[in-house]
Amino acid sequence: MTFWDQHGQEVEISQADQKWLDDAYFTAQQMRLPVDLPRAALSYRVSTKGQVDHDDIPMQKIACRKFAQEHGWRVVLEKAEKGVSGSKVSASKRDVIQELRSEASKGNFDILLVYMFDRLGRIESETPFVLEWFVQHGIQMWSTHEGQQRIESHGDKLMNYIRFWQAAGESEKTSMRTRDRIRQIVSSGHFAGGFVPYGYRAINKGRVNKRDQPVKDLEINPDEAEWVREVFMKVAEEGASGYAMAQMLNQRGLRTRQGAEFQSSNIKRLIQHEGYTGYIITKAARSEFMPQLKIIDEALFAEANEMISKRSKKALKDKNAAQKSNNPTLLAGIVVCAHCGAKMSAFLHTDRYKLADGSIREKVQAKYNCYQRGQHLRECDGQALYLAERVDRIVLAYADELFRKIKSEPYDKSIEQRIRQQDAEHNRQKQAAEKKIKAAQYKQQRYEDEVLKCLDGRSAFSQEMLARLIAQAEAEVRQAKDEYATLLQNNDHRATVQQIRNYYDEFLGWANEFDLAAVPRKRAILAELFEKVEVGRGYKVTIHAKGSYKQFLKNE
Repeated sequence: MTFWDQHGQEVEISQADQKWLDDAYFTAQQMRLPVDLPRAALSYRVSTKGQVDHDDIPMQKIACRKFAQEHGWRVVLEKAEKGVSGSKVSASKRDVIQELRSEASKGNFDILLVYMFDRLGRIESETPFVLEWFVQHGIQMWSTHEGQQRIESHGDKLMNYIRFWQAAGESEKTSMRTRDRIRQIVSSGHFAGGFVPYGYRAINKGRVNKRDQPVKDLEINPDEAEWVREVFMKVAEEGASGYAMAQMLNQRGLRTRQGAEFQSSNIKRLIQHEGYTGYIITKAARSEFMPQLKIIDEALFAEANEMISKRSKKALKDKNAAQKSNNPTLLAGIVVCAHCGAKMSAFLHTDRYKLADGSIREKVQAKYNCYQRGQHLRECDGQALYLAERVDRIVLAYADELFRKIKSEPYDKSIEQRIRQQDAEHNRQKQAAEKKIKAAQYKQQRYEDEVLKCLDGRSAFSQEMLARLIAQAEAEVRQAKDEYATLLQNNDHRATVQQIRNYYDEFLGWANEFDLAAVPRKRAILAELFEKVEVGRGYKVTIHAKGSYKQFLKNE
């Protein structure tokens, strides 16, 4: 099995190490330890887009779990965060850091273990203080690579600050040198390496670098350029969606540079790449206009991006509220009242209790509110308020069971078989509908051919009879075409075998991610998995899975 290390390099992991990713195996190893041993929290982080794509968290998890087991620590907490840059995002705004601080303040663990200390963040003015905060609160700070970080004296503090400042400085210098080198190459009208945009290919044209090694330049790939133009035109002139364009390319057998099927995100990035108008563009630099690299003109580029922008704004407006909610609940946007069907809102509600001594006690709790009932906007015999914690707990238990099942059960090939059978039946119906259209059209044409004969007195049909027969045939044609259109429409909404596999992989990915995910991410996963969650009196909860994932829940 292949994973990636902290440098983005592929690493082959042995079977002996892979087992440390198995939660059941790790739990079994942990249960062998005495209960009075030090308690450890493990934290994993990847920051850059490339790191997220490659995901070296499994590597970090293996190293940290093995390290903790070897040192005789009981792991009581694991936290992971993806796509959070320690150099750009303050620790005060990072959910995982704040959750770890909260747990440390409560005395829920004794040791914080990270893969490397730079996983805490690379902000040189902040990282030493983050580390020091945990030490001051009685937490031992350990890294699998650097060992324990002690801060027992003024000298320890000073060396700690110096070490992180030096590391940050070296990192910044390296970044500046890299940016300058890329800027110089691109400004000269040359390809700086890396990802080759669709529509182009990198070839050797005799150019060499300072070390006399051959380097590549870009030129238009005619085949790819043709479908790039087609995508731009369909988006700009027909308003085609990114999803529709991705499906079109996939159906033609085209694949991304990584060999995967196209997704709508690939299409969006393609449309937004201004380089197609005749430039080499990177984050660091932009070349002069290069007509030999022009695939589309500026007007088409602008029209396509305007259409994408309109679609994005609409999608943002329609996007499930679960993605935007900052409250601690998990179901905002998908929870509805079982009695009136209205969506519920989530908010923090203050309950006040009068104690025996006459004093007032307040308790703030997150609740779901049936707004329609509360404002008397429609008839509703349900409750106005439901404790969010209680509802969330029911849904979480259900989700945990689903995730447990999909992690423990292999991919069911019978699903693909059912889809293929449905495909075969649908094709049979479509062929029958096509034959019916042809038969009705033949009949209509035959009667229309009789019109001239009827006018000449050579037809066996009277004018009145022929008119009725033609009208009847026209009605049959319309009916047959309507039936065929319905079949085509239904076909558009059916998942292909590959899509089913993609849904399974996505579902499995959520299952593996869910336990360690932060609340906003859990909220987003549940919103993707469930169409809605109905809540009624007595906390009767009914959960409706989205159609894309129902085939994996057949036992539910």
